[in-house]
Amino acid sequence: MRHDYAARHCLAYAVDGEYLNDIDPTFPIERRGTDPDRLNRYLRELGIDPAADDRIDNAIPAALAIASRITGVVITPEHLRRPILGAAIPGAY
Repeated sequence: MRHDYAARHCLAYAVDGEYLNDIDPTFPIERRGTDPDRLNRYLRELGIDPAADDRIDNAIPAALAIASRITGVVITPEHLRRPILGAAIPGAY
């Protein structure tokens, strides 16, 4: 997930180096990648209709909830107090 003052919020999903899905959680209808519907089940579980042209006001909790469901790791405040590992995904930007 990328978040800075100039960026849109973005949750990218890749498996074994293959870029599968990119969701802008603020506008969930805007999905990209080789499998743009891959995470729709998680959106629906959170009460977000991936086909609706809705705007999600505070999308960061939804993005973190999706990441937690995919990885099985619940993000806690302690995670946010330590250095965060990240990586660039070729083709995601």
